[in-house]
Amino acid sequence: MVTLALIIFQSVLHPFHVSVSDIKYKEDKKAIQISTRIFLDDLEMALRAYTGNDTLDIMEEESWDFINTNLEKYLLDRMKLWDEKGKEYELNYIGAEIEEDVMWCYIEIEKVKKLERVKVWNSILHEVWSDQENLVHFRAFDKVKSARLFVGEDTEVFSWED
Repeated sequence: MVTLALIIFQSVLHPFHVSVSDIKYKEDKKAIQISTRIFLDDLEMALRAYTGNDTLDIMEEESWDFINTNLEKYLLDRMKLWDEKGKEYELNYIGAEIEEDVMWCYIEIEKVKKLERVKVWNSILHEVWSDQENLVHFRAFDKVKSARLFVGEDTEVFSWED
């Protein structure tokens, strides 16, 4: 019982700040699909700072157009991918949806002719939390490669070269 109380006490004092991005290369579609899970309260704080709207409430349906437009801008400002030649991919925001206490955000990159090496930069929520951790799982060619990205260490190169 004491251990459970200690865990609860520590989690209140030292919350864990994390997002998870699942990146999948769909070889048959020549596309990269990205789905990112972000805790609603953290995302709301980021969007408030990003838009300057201190009263923004992600759960208000009346605000959804404003939130969705700014969520797209925020995500595309905080996540970038480059090909093996250093050319930045064009990210297409697909949309977002709320599931319990997280926001699922969807991005796609079309016309990916080949995939050998991809550089991923993910600084989502880094301006909000100094201990923010962004987990990135990249799936391609029946392999999964993962990285943990932190403030100041927010880039990883994933390679499938033989």
